[in-house]
Amino acid sequence: MNMNTMNTRSMSASIQQAIFENNEGTRLVRQCEYDAAVKSFTVVLEILKPLAVIVEEQKHKQNARYMYDDAGNDSADASTEHSAPLTISFTNKSMDTECSCDDDSNDMNDDNKTTTTPSSCCTSSSSSSPSASRTASASSTEHSTKRKLKHFVFRDPVIIPTESIPSASSASLSKFLMIVMYNLALTLHLHALSSSRVSSSHKKKQVKKLFVRSRQLYELALKMHLELEDDIDPLFTLALTNNLGLIYRTMNEKVRSKICFQNMFSTMMYLLDSSQHEDTSTPQSIHMDIWDGLLSNAMNILHKHTYEVAAAAA
Repeated sequence: MNMNTMNTRSMSASIQQAIFENNEGTRLVRQCEYDAAVKSFTVVLEILKPLAVIVEEQKHKQNARYMYDDAGNDSADASTEHSAPLTISFTNKSMDTECSCDDDSNDMNDDNKTTTTPSSCCTSSSSSSPSASRTASASSTEHSTKRKLKHFVFRDPVIIPTESIPSASSASLSKFLMIVMYNLALTLHLHALSSSRVSSSHKKKQVKKLFVRSRQLYELALKMHLELEDDIDPLFTLALTNNLGLIYRTMNEKVRSKICFQNMFSTMMYLLDSSQHEDTSTPQSIHMDIWDGLLSNAMNILHKHTYEVAAAAA
């Protein structure tokens, strides 16, 4: 057994460990255990980053050899042997509302924003009298047109099917890193949303840091996504663009937010046009609830005034 084969097998074992840690992190996200999920995804990054450096060094060495050098061909074969495509998969395929707080898309720097009613994950269940319920409902209706409409946040992290055995190649590791960047960004995003109802100034600073870190990771994942040459799940593209656009909006970067949703809307129209021959209202790979949520975001943000007038009239 030559050294190249030994190195490849060692790297493959590390990649398999990284896949396990990533999928464990996705489970923790779905259970709203955000701190633990952050730790899992951080472990994945710690495994992948040194591997990416080694692969990049090997790539440069191979490029320096002659194209038909036997040693170079053997090394290339060893890196792809017994490999399978690194695929993207979402578990829920629908809106996850069990442990999520809605994104009200208010500017995080606005201290005078209207307080919205927390969702079920932010409050404990309690009984109330019918009159109190009617009063709360009336109050909610009265203020619904005074606050900004809530927006759909894509909450499903990316899992990597266990049958995926990615090769220890630069492209494969880049795709894996992109997935983990997205998962970590999503975790921080959801963590910030679940903590955003707290009014203390210290907590607000922590929430702002979470949003900033989430934005940076979404941006990096998007940059890596655009550099990949192979096909990507269209749902991943929409999820990444949607959530980054919402982060920009929350941080009052309205121009960048609009660009994100313009790109997302264009992608959705392309997918819809491509699926017309199948006589479906949405691409079959995307759940109807998700499609409606994403389309609602695009219409609300790109055509805000028309959308809000129609919603108020309804």
